[in-house]
Amino acid sequence: MVEPCTCGRGTFLLKIFASYGIKGTSMKHFYLVLFTFLALLPPAFAESQLVERVVAVVNDEPITQSELDFLLRPVYENYSKEYQGDMLAEKLDDARQKLLNQLIEDRLVIQEAKARGIEADPAELEKEWDQLRTRLSGQKKMEDALASEGLTQTSMKDQLKKQLMIRNLQDQEIRAKVVVSPLAVEEYYKTHIEEFSGQERLKVRSITLTKSEEARERGLADEIAKAKIEDIYKRVKAGSDFEEQAKNFSEDSNAKNGGISEWVMRGEMIPAIDEIIFKLTPGQISEIIETPMGYHIFRLEEKEEGKKKSLEEVRSEIFGKLYQKEASKRFREWMQELKRNAYISVR
Repeated sequence: MVEPCTCGRGTFLLKIFASYGIKGTSMKHFYLVLFTFLALLPPAFAESQLVERVVAVVNDEPITQSELDFLLRPVYENYSKEYQGDMLAEKLDDARQKLLNQLIEDRLVIQEAKARGIEADPAELEKEWDQLRTRLSGQKKMEDALASEGLTQTSMKDQLKKQLMIRNLQDQEIRAKVVVSPLAVEEYYKTHIEEFSGQERLKVRSITLTKSEEARERGLADEIAKAKIEDIYKRVKAGSDFEEQAKNFSEDSNAKNGGISEWVMRGEMIPAIDEIIFKLTPGQISEIIETPMGYHIFRLEEKEEGKKKSLEEVRSEIFGKLYQKEASKRFREWMQELKRNAYISVR
């Protein structure tokens, strides 16, 4: 565990981390680590508050430097490999501010839950505890995992209890007050119809003859390749088997499979090819198409129109999206209200 820091505003870890030129992972992973550690803050911090520097006070409860250092520890593994020097220090300082704000908000919510007499259901607590033990593959592994973070089963259960209290409070203040009407769902569907329309896609067979290296480099025609592709084109238009012609003469990666492609969506080919193949009907053979790389003939095998999903197919998806948006908005408003009615001092 990170030792208590006596220097100002979190610079202890920032200076240590900035001295390493080691890279880290993404911000998304950082927050996954962050929220895991937030749930695991040990009560040992409270025992050392009298001798540790206080970085913030939320009503009558202090947040100590060691709490912040404990949460900053994973930043070392996530940022120090990606940034160095001043940039690393800047990123870590930004992370510190976000972590401190999260600690403040977490403290406010648990204080509000206690003030309202909101408790964790014992049966739900035991269920959460059993699930944790299962995830950690048994009692012994759980004890080892907790011990590695300086935690005990008692302290972990206390943290789970607090999380359930927070969840119950949020059920009352956020989830129960968020309403998404059927009309809002329908309106979203109408104004975002492109989100629910699949893309048209094709399966084509192709015969490709590449230009010589000199012709490609100079942007010229290759008369030999052009004459050869014109001869192949006449044969397939006269009824020769396109698949056999592709196997015997094509020079692209699909030749061994008779020129057949995987599903192709608009935009995956160069514009000159897209423009032609998406106008074909199944069985139709394209004209010869010249590109900087060579000469091409396509035959359309299958066309799958972009299928639009019905409102009923996506109703629950839209509801979830709108609900999450409204819940986030309600949470921000609620948190601002808690902050306005609280004494918060950042030092």
